[in-house]
Amino acid sequence: GFAPPREFWFKKNDPRFTKELIRKTLIRKEKSSLEIKFENIVNKLNLPYKFVGNGEIMVARKVPDFVDKSGKKIAIEVFYRRHKNLFRGGLEEWKADRIKIFNENGWQIFFFDETQVNEENVKNILGDKNS
Repeated sequence: GFAPPREFWFKKNDPRFTKELIRKTLIRKEKSSLEIKFENIVNKLNLPYKFVGNGEIMVARKVPDFVDKSGKKIAIEVFYRRHKNLFRGGLEEWKADRIKIFNENGWQIFFFDETQVNEENVKNILGDKNS
């Protein structure tokens, strides 16, 4: 499995936990199978989203998995529910935190868990955002 480098274990308020450090850690991050599946669906549907989970785009030290590449402030998180429930106070707290931070910075954020990454659902939720 993936083990982040030692420096990644700083508390998120630690001044050493910089954007640059976050970016360096994420550069080595491989896309998950779920992120690949999501990317294939948006490409097939010709929706304007690109993977930025490597730290290319950051919103208040948070790195979304995908963003709208046409310039609209739309971010997307793709995740396995079990993984999010194991840490960060659980899934709902993680989502609430993300929503608050992204909204405060003028972004809309959408979440897709492993049961929601399918063509019909992605089209229903994101298809009309770009018309």
